[in-house]
Amino acid sequence: MPKHYSLSEFESKQLLGSYGIKVTRDAIVHSADEAIEQSEIIGYPVVLKICGAEFSHKTELNGVKLNLDNETSIRNAVADLYRSVDANTSLLISQQVKSSREFIAGVTRNDEYGLVLAFGVGGIFAEIIKDVVFRLLPASREEIRSMFDELLHKQLFGEVRGESEVNLEKLVETLAALGECAMDRKDILSIDVNPILIDDGVPIAVDALVELYE
Repeated sequence: MPKHYSLSEFESKQLLGSYGIKVTRDAIVHSADEAIEQSEIIGYPVVLKICGAEFSHKTELNGVKLNLDNETSIRNAVADLYRSVDANTSLLISQQVKSSREFIAGVTRNDEYGLVLAFGVGGIFAEIIKDVVFRLLPASREEIRSMFDELLHKQLFGEVRGESEVNLEKLVETLAALGECAMDRKDILSIDVNPILIDDGVPIAVDALVELYE
């Protein structure tokens, strides 16, 4: 396989955002003071993460701090992260989205089939449930929408725990934009969006990883 490299989460979401995909409000910071300043712009609560192409598995590195809702919690989180990574490492401050539903989506470039779009149920049990469906790209909006009917847990698109039903047209737009991005950029090996959360019915990419050919 040709050599490839990863974009950081921030860079990956910037790329997806340029295609109209809704992503979290984010900012790169390098100190507690910067994190506090950006948190006030983004709005509490926020999430703080280590950020860099080399940190594709942030949770396993204890590199994600959730539910930060004041200056003290942010200062403590920054200090804690910098105890485990180099002091020059960038940190990502992000809008925290409250949602009980998690989905995953992505595109892979396959030597045999070309570009393959995937969409499914995410969350901590995603690897156990394996409720994912696929379409070859290019795919029409009708073909993308038909993916939803094939999911075993499609009841998650309805109202859940007081949360609004999923705006399926917005979800189709999100998946279509993922495909468009991969088709436009011939240097893309894969796009992984995990998770997609539902914010007032609208899908929002909370984390993303884009791999590019060198």
